[in-house]
Amino acid sequence: MPTLTEVYNNIPFREGLIPDWGFSCHVSEAGLLFDTGAKGDVLLSNMQALGITTADIRHLVLSHDHYDHTGGLRAVLAANPSVEVFVHDGFSGQTLGLIREYTVPEIVDGWTEVVNGIAVTGPLGTDIREQSLAITVAGGLLVVTGCAHPHISRIIDRVSREGPVWGVIGGLHTVTHEDIDALAGVACISASHCTDKIREIRERYPETFRPGGVGKVHQV
Repeated sequence: MPTLTEVYNNIPFREGLIPDWGFSCHVSEAGLLFDTGAKGDVLLSNMQALGITTADIRHLVLSHDHYDHTGGLRAVLAANPSVEVFVHDGFSGQTLGLIREYTVPEIVDGWTEVVNGIAVTGPLGTDIREQSLAITVAGGLLVVTGCAHPHISRIIDRVSREGPVWGVIGGLHTVTHEDIDALAGVACISASHCTDKIREIRERYPETFRPGGVGKVHQV
């Protein structure tokens, strides 16, 4: 059963950590870091406080090329250049160039397994290209999003082709009525970071909503 720890989030959850605009989540069993937040020093400070070292990270998945998800990238790679980095075609030459200073990026264009039981959706959306994680859990698939710019309804639709969506964790950005409806039947909903309708989601799904924030540990 995977253990996910939010190491970067603008929403506070646990004392002794630094909340700051952005998102990053660590999957301990896989040695996987999803996104890097906005500032490398904040990311590394929070990781240290949570007992996570850069040596623990073997895989790094970046959801999309916005500063609040890639700002800690250099700090991670400088400390551990052997990490395997997964990006997609929505990343700029500048970001790809930074990665190539340390390692060769894995550029994915569709559903791709990162490690056993964990895949990336590949890029979705047109205006802002973004990919999400899909983690196999007992009840189906747990979706981890950076901002869900393509809309969580579309992400759920894509992941559902591979299996039932059990949970959703991360930022959901601009949430429509269709997005809220798409969360029906999801057993775990933990919307945070940039989600603009957290209150509405919590009120619609009070039994399945779980608060998120920096320091939150999800054991699923």
